[in-house]
Amino acid sequence: MIVDSILSIGALRSLSSLRFSIVLAAALLLVIPTGEVVSAQAGSDNPLADTFDAHGGLEKWSDMKTMTYTMDGFPLNPQVAEHCISTVDLRTRNNRIESEGYTVGFNGKQAWAVPGRDAVGLPPRFYSLGSFYFIGMPFVFGDEGTVVTDGGTGEFKGKTYRVLNVGFNKGTGFTSKDSYAVFIDPETDLLALIHHSVSELGVDRVTWVFDEWQEVDGILVPAKFTYYPGWNPDDPGEGAVTLIRNVEFSRTSPAPSIYNPPANAQIDNAPELH
Repeated sequence: MIVDSILSIGALRSLSSLRFSIVLAAALLLVIPTGEVVSAQAGSDNPLADTFDAHGGLEKWSDMKTMTYTMDGFPLNPQVAEHCISTVDLRTRNNRIESEGYTVGFNGKQAWAVPGRDAVGLPPRFYSLGSFYFIGMPFVFGDEGTVVTDGGTGEFKGKTYRVLNVGFNKGTGFTSKDSYAVFIDPETDLLALIHHSVSELGVDRVTWVFDEWQEVDGILVPAKFTYYPGWNPDDPGEGAVTLIRNVEFSRTSPAPSIYNPPANAQIDNAPELH
């Protein structure tokens, strides 16, 4: 069951150092491929095969063309931590995010914001791609250009997990110098947590724990996750909670026009990082 309480904006402001750490993680979240997404890692020899199956199956995920959801508490800054609605084209990963204070979109080539970046507080492309990337786990690790290898075992809060290392071939998406340690619950094969480096910006490790899952159309997607700066498996410290609700899938693609910038949009011209 999804927890009914979330971090207030006031609580998020008290985590200013945490927000700074996560903003430094921006480059890592933009590994979503450009153009139509191809799942090239679907074979049974993929170390993540059992985890894909435990979450409903990569084939079932790949059948879906649209995903919509609401998000509360995404711990980047007070603007984006507020309630927002995302509409994602799962074939292209184009995203449109709407809240009371702003609208952000990405059409595969241009990312934009209305009334502008100041209203969002983040680069629009980073926000549109990065916020979805965690919602799409573990399935996004099945994208073409992803490299998954065995990482042995690891511990978090006294429990032992199976660990897989995830990296990306050079040129994948908007950044490719990314390194994930993916912790899998050995009892359920479900994704439990990840910690990762941000090599582009010199940040060593940050941590995301998947606290709760929800089943939608036979697919398990996150209901609640917690972000921790750094990597301390014994005592991660104070975290910031994000809740995902009202998740819906469709086998019909969204209208491409919803992702195009309107005349009054501010365009994000951030370069790719490889």
